[in-house]
Amino acid sequence: MNAKDRIKNWQNESKADLESASEYINKDRLLHGLFLCHLAIEKSLKALIVSITNNAAPKIHDILELAQFAKIEFTKEELAFINILIKYKLHGRYPKGSSEIPSKNYSNNLCKESKDFINKLAKSL
Repeated sequence: MNAKDRIKNWQNESKADLESASEYINKDRLLHGLFLCHLAIEKSLKALIVSITNNAAPKIHDILELAQFAKIEFTKEELAFINILIKYKLHGRYPKGSSEIPSKNYSNNLCKESKDFINKLAKSL
């Protein structure tokens, strides 16, 4: 698969995950929806990495580490947002001992911020 196809695949997967996140949140499956928001950003970063390097994206899940590969520097606000989502990534992978369940309104806001951030990343492709 060439780099252009890999980028398109990552973008399509990111879009699908973000749509699913919204659906889960609307059905009050908030933690799973927020996990998918994290996953959508992760995949968008991988698309950007492929566009920069023309190589396969690294098989890691850490948004902060992926951002380093993509040569992205977060604003203070973006970093605060990413650190919130990281908490839900951990819940999605390790549900025992999870933190409190956020409100639906808060979850919808995080989903919207995820979409906005993904759109910003897409402009860098």
